[in-house]
Amino acid sequence: MNSKIKNYVDVLFNDLPRSRKATELKEEILADLNEHFEAHIAEGKSENQAYTEALRDLGDIDELLISLAPERELKPKIDDYRKKKARNTSIAVMLYIFGAILLCALPASAAIFGLGNEDKAGIIGFILLMICIAIATGLLIYTKMSVPQDVEPFITKSDSSEFDTSSKKGKYWDSLSKLFWMITTIIYLGISFWTMAWHISWLIWLIASAVWQAILLFSGAKDEEN
Repeated sequence: MNSKIKNYVDVLFNDLPRSRKATELKEEILADLNEHFEAHIAEGKSENQAYTEALRDLGDIDELLISLAPERELKPKIDDYRKKKARNTSIAVMLYIFGAILLCALPASAAIFGLGNEDKAGIIGFILLMICIAIATGLLIYTKMSVPQDVEPFITKSDSSEFDTSSKKGKYWDSLSKLFWMITTIIYLGISFWTMAWHISWLIWLIASAVWQAILLFSGAKDEEN
């Protein structure tokens, strides 16, 4: 694939929100340009000449791009929702972590510093954990259900993956995600069966979720996908 053609097509679609319609049109234009480019190369023309002729063969695509104009107009609304989703997800993750910390810290503090009955502190910690989980889960559900109807088609993935697997980076992160959660499942089952502490081992999922979100945040994976 000619890099100049790819860059040209990338620029054409740079300001368009990612959607199935836009992706299909981009792939179609890219395939047509490369086909014409290779045909002109086969005729003995130089790469620059073949590139120019391929663009000329493509003709006027303004009407095709205009057909995507409604999507372009929705870009500010899409960006606003993504920011809202990122903020609410971060708050939810912090609540999960904070609840787990309270569950562990309150009984430990009661035992170490003699601040009260350890069992009562454990019960209070568990209640606070449930409150944090309820708030965090409610926040995530609210965020999911508050997607504007006109925006939803453009932010919904075309498959069940949380990453756009049409790109190499998307495929990499999708594979890494599956591996991460498979290892988490193995660790959870292994620890649970070894200790038989099923009443507490479920916290592994909260910890794993927090770790995964931290990986995505610090690696910038979600920003790249969005």
